[in-house]
Amino acid sequence: MREIDLHTHTNISDGSESPADTVAHAKALGLKAIAITDHDTANGVPEAKAAGEKLGIEVVGGLELGCGWYGKEVHMLAYDIDPHNEKLNGTLEWIVTDRDERNKKMVDLMAKDGIIIDLDELKAEHPGSIIGRPHFALCLIRAGLADSVQDAFVRYLDPGRKYYIRRHFLSVEEAAELIRGAGGVSSIAHPMQYRLDDEGMTELMEKARDAGVSGLECYYSGYSPEVCARLKALAAAYGFCATAGSDWHGSHKPHIEMGSGMHGELNAPYELLAKLREREKCHGFSK
Repeated sequence: MREIDLHTHTNISDGSESPADTVAHAKALGLKAIAITDHDTANGVPEAKAAGEKLGIEVVGGLELGCGWYGKEVHMLAYDIDPHNEKLNGTLEWIVTDRDERNKKMVDLMAKDGIIIDLDELKAEHPGSIIGRPHFALCLIRAGLADSVQDAFVRYLDPGRKYYIRRHFLSVEEAAELIRGAGGVSSIAHPMQYRLDDEGMTELMEKARDAGVSGLECYYSGYSPEVCARLKALAAAYGFCATAGSDWHGSHKPHIEMGSGMHGELNAPYELLAKLREREKCHGFSK
């Protein structure tokens, strides 16, 4: 039963649609609930919640944090956070400042190759957005150097590529504590994307469990039934609730549809969200 999508992005980070339009799209698709999980910001949550109240669809306030993991970046999703939490906002401000410094270094790298990007103009073009690599990808597309956002990342912006600059990250423990302190519940996002071997996956699961993470994104765009089954088994073994999300970005990732993924493989019932919240109540971490 296709009822929820717990991983969506708006134009407040790297999606193409406004928070209100994102919620309207979910409503048009017949979903009961979606989570707004923009990268390192909850600034789109108030607009999304207002749209949800108007349209009669539940909006879960959240975000997606990047965590450092042995030179890799592991993402943690947050749900039901208090967007006004002082410590959360202080940390997010630090992350944005660090992103800004990284952005300046990327601009300098591109300028050496004759690719001129004005950060002030880029911010004006995307008002209210947290500027990051996806916005640089759009610039590379306009310059005729990439065919899509994904192509720009593969050729220029992924780790190890010419214009990649690593930024600072929270640890898994720090991110989980931050989310819990803001009244929220956390889940490890798209675990297969990190290309970990069995030993590495085991270590990540143990670390996340010990840090108090509650969920594991077992259902995700492009994941086969076999992959989902493996992740569900891991979730059961380490005491996580299974979560589900498409990682929808609107027209910036046109191959992914909200609520259904790439080929209709997502089919998540509301029960997954209810179980995640119930787990938090049982563990005494709910707001």
